[in-house]
Amino acid sequence: MPSVDLPTNIPRRQPRLSKRIVQTIGWIGFVGGGVVTPRLAAKAAARVWCKLPGNAGRRKDNRPRPGQLSRILTPAQAQLAIETWEPAGPQSHVGGSGQIGGSGQPADAGQVGGAGQVGGSGQVGGAGQPADAVRPDPARTVLLVHGWGGWRGQVASFVAPLTAAGFRVIAFDALSHGDSGPGEHGATHSSGGELMASLETVVHGIGQPYGVIAHSLGCAASCRSYLRGQLTFERLTLVSPSPDMRQVARTFARRLGFGQRAERMLTEEMEKRAHGKLADFDIADMGATGLLPDALVIHDAIDKEAPYSVAQDIARAWPGARLMTTEGLGHHRILIDPAVVAAAVANIID
Repeated sequence: MPSVDLPTNIPRRQPRLSKRIVQTIGWIGFVGGGVVTPRLAAKAAARVWCKLPGNAGRRKDNRPRPGQLSRILTPAQAQLAIETWEPAGPQSHVGGSGQIGGSGQPADAGQVGGAGQVGGSGQVGGAGQPADAVRPDPARTVLLVHGWGGWRGQVASFVAPLTAAGFRVIAFDALSHGDSGPGEHGATHSSGGELMASLETVVHGIGQPYGVIAHSLGCAASCRSYLRGQLTFERLTLVSPSPDMRQVARTFARRLGFGQRAERMLTEEMEKRAHGKLADFDIADMGATGLLPDALVIHDAIDKEAPYSVAQDIARAWPGARLMTTEGLGHHRILIDPAVVAAAVANIID
């Protein structure tokens, strides 16, 4: 968020002494731990790294209307929330036990009941199996993938034009996000690896999509899942793709005052939580393989969460990538800009 300069005549409120003492001890624990007990400091810092952000931009509900809500189980028996919008026309009827309300919460009839039931009739199947038995036609399905700390409603601005064009649209909440259950690290923490695993579980349940529109860290998860052979698609739009996690981790470690040893241990702890290497989420490197389909990359020039240079690097490294630049939309408002929505959708349906 942009910094705010307070007028000099308004005194700043100091936190209570007890809170300042706790904050000071915590900071000394990080910095001092990085020198004296680097492993403990690395574990503590990795937990901070994996805490999900809670800013309002990630909680925006951009759905044009409620879709049909269903749930599937991960191999660890955690529940993932999936929302489906049928193509516009007489055949698209939303209701029954899968209906959700406008607040992003399941309606009473769609609440998860006892014995693994969704509502009164939708039985949750095994790992990766949808509560509803209908598997969408992959030739007419577009999958929306949210980013770090986001949820399915944040990326749902693409629903209306896609369904109007005759596509079924599916969005989901990764573990510990939105209406899905907590993941391996609890309800307030997650990892890029868990986001990717959630995506792959969803695809296993619904079938492979024709196109993907992804935002932020969802871009890296989608590309990595494709290279792993777990996700296939013909059309791809990446909005505000995430930066190289190795560089972000280095910056994070230096802000904590870590030396090289503690920084190396921090990376190890992060990768242990993610069940994968930080390098696995470098989109420019993945694009440079030449194994991914062509993609439209949309990025804002003043994005403060993912620098614009990230998109430039991707466009240079990825032979089939086209770069569309916006100005003044940042990392989240870009998802609702009419020109961005039109371009993202056109890349899928044209």
